[in-house]
Amino acid sequence: MATAESDFDPTYTRQVRDIPRQPLPVLDLGPLHAGDTVGIDALAEQLREVAAGLGFMCLVNHNVPDALTADMFVRAHDFFALALDEKLALEIDPHERGYQPLRMTVVRESRYYERPQNDFYESFNFGVDYADDDPNVVARKRMFGRNRWPDGVPDLPSTAMEYLDHMGRLATSLLPVWSRALGLPDDFFAPYFDRAHFYTRMIHYPVKPGLATDETGHGAHSDTSFNTFLPAATEPGLQVMDTDGTWIDPEIPEGSIVVNFGQYLERWSNGVVRATPHRVIPPTENDRYSLAFFVCPNLNAIGTCLPSCQGSDNPPKYAPESFWQFHTEYMSRVYPHFEERWENEAPPD
Repeated sequence: MATAESDFDPTYTRQVRDIPRQPLPVLDLGPLHAGDTVGIDALAEQLREVAAGLGFMCLVNHNVPDALTADMFVRAHDFFALALDEKLALEIDPHERGYQPLRMTVVRESRYYERPQNDFYESFNFGVDYADDDPNVVARKRMFGRNRWPDGVPDLPSTAMEYLDHMGRLATSLLPVWSRALGLPDDFFAPYFDRAHFYTRMIHYPVKPGLATDETGHGAHSDTSFNTFLPAATEPGLQVMDTDGTWIDPEIPEGSIVVNFGQYLERWSNGVVRATPHRVIPPTENDRYSLAFFVCPNLNAIGTCLPSCQGSDNPPKYAPESFWQFHTEYMSRVYPHFEERWENEAPPD
């Protein structure tokens, strides 16, 4: 439902737009690509500090081609410019592939709001394609799907899958750094990501200068993922909750990739890593496009409290569970459009 002019709240609008700017920590991945052991150790120490603190950072020298990212932004613009009927023909399915129209996303349970929230964005999801003969695809298990593409943007599939491949390689290359940051053997995470569930959400935020009370483009939340990569968007709007509960407007270097840490990693690390709340405020001058890449482990791999993140003074807080179990339960509980026919299915094989 659109917001009426009479619902505009100038005081709230001013409060959410007039917040302090603050630079994000920056990790230079040059030593990682060079195999510099001393430099990688320093990266791991920096990563651990960020993960336990603000929980947001930027990557530079990440080796994801700038031209590819720019091309993806063009493809995103082309997709969202399609006629609504063509987009709705790809409406999101229980595998979380496809299109979500404006205001479809209703957040009915949140630690940040007392009332259900309607987000003001439209999006399109694509991710790893599971083989037609995969037993979980044959059984129509939730999340084990294949991508669906619009006819009206013929270059989207090839560009999107190239983007997915480059971002996936970046995510995989960082796993040993995560291992060192958390006091684990370098290869600890490898078996959990040998069939990683990588996916991307292209998001379009239309211009909306005036806001109603509590209205946002994307309400305050923390991602369900292991972590999330976000190339610097075309317009500002991302806001991050600092450790003291205040909101900041992050300064993001051009060409960098923003990284935040998800709830699954927070649980896996027994709370050592912070899954930082963040939100998006609609732009005031030009539409905003973003390309969120979600890094998730194998859907059926069970994450048990990391051995380096527990002890007599910090016993395990969460039961072992797979990303599939955590994510599907969370999505069905929080978002009404995902609570449907498959909510009681058994976990994947």
